[in-house]
Amino acid sequence: MSWLGIEGHDALVERFRTALSQRRLASTFLFVGPGGIGKRQFALRFAQTLLCLDHAPEQMNPCGVCESCRQFLAGTHPDLLQVSKPIDRAFLPIDLLIGEKGNRMREGLCFELSRAPFYRKRKIAIIDDADYLNLEGANALLKTLEEPPDRSVLILIGTSAARQLPTIRSRCQILPFRPLEISVVEAILHKIAASEEEPSAKNRKRKSVLIPDPGLIPKIAPYSEGSISRALDLADPEIWIFRRDFLQQLANGLRERLELGDKIAALIKASGDAGAVKRKRFRVLLELAADFYARLAAFLSGVTPDDENWRALLELAAAKWKLDAEGAAFAATRTLDRVELLERNVNMSLLLDAWLDELMLFAQGDTRRMTPSEWTLKSLL
Repeated sequence: MSWLGIEGHDALVERFRTALSQRRLASTFLFVGPGGIGKRQFALRFAQTLLCLDHAPEQMNPCGVCESCRQFLAGTHPDLLQVSKPIDRAFLPIDLLIGEKGNRMREGLCFELSRAPFYRKRKIAIIDDADYLNLEGANALLKTLEEPPDRSVLILIGTSAARQLPTIRSRCQILPFRPLEISVVEAILHKIAASEEEPSAKNRKRKSVLIPDPGLIPKIAPYSEGSISRALDLADPEIWIFRRDFLQQLANGLRERLELGDKIAALIKASGDAGAVKRKRFRVLLELAADFYARLAAFLSGVTPDDENWRALLELAAAKWKLDAEGAAFAATRTLDRVELLERNVNMSLLLDAWLDELMLFAQGDTRRMTPSEWTLKSLL
């Protein structure tokens, strides 16, 4: 079923409906789950539900036409606050939470949340990218978390509870969002592709931006891990074409490490001049590699995939792999560490070389010279 156009999270809709009917809605929530499964969209729709003037919140069905809903849909609602990590910052800036230096606690999200709601209903704040709250940011939120202002709701959005600092985790009601079913991912991708083909001037300008080749949809959906954003990343035809050779190289133990490095660098460069787009392409490759090593770890542990192509690839990889399943799992973890470094704006060339060098050590069965994460982080940042 779909709730206000959001697929796959009906159980959470019912949970909120029950809490609202019983007047037992918490004041602070932590939404956790993989990226691209609708957490932020759900948070926004829930905010609209709480702010609607005509329909009772427990109906979980905002009217869409009252003054509050119109302002919400226009993005100008005075009782909705939103902050997220700027693309060029490693962490959520504390200024967004409690104001700039010299004006602390007189501006920023915490201050605005403490003010009376304009419509006398609720004040709602949404903190996206909560994974990037550092210790300073978490401490800035502490008072708001411990003593929530009257008629306020604070929603933090992250990927997992484990990535949140204890001061955040212990003071929030944690709501896990599950990955979408593959059939749901495929249906959503077809809707996106269809909307891009609509014969309007607006859509003609952006046609092929998200899904250049709709024929790829049945292929990429099974590899999306239930995430729309991951599926859209894989919809990049150049990534999809490169993917096969890339996975083959990993399975063969990176015998052509220098050639692979050059190919990856060229693929990243071909995405254009925008740094964010280059990092996106690099991130997709890192995630593909992490997925490969995770599958290899499962295969070495006795789990045989149903997919014939994956089975053949993993049989090749297992024959050449010199470590055990734990070593493959560690390779997956270390690759995901590189994703985090990439998101902290580490130099991509240095990161690529360090990552491939480490994978070569894994392929050779050499773990003695593995560089600790802490050292890598300090040297690359």
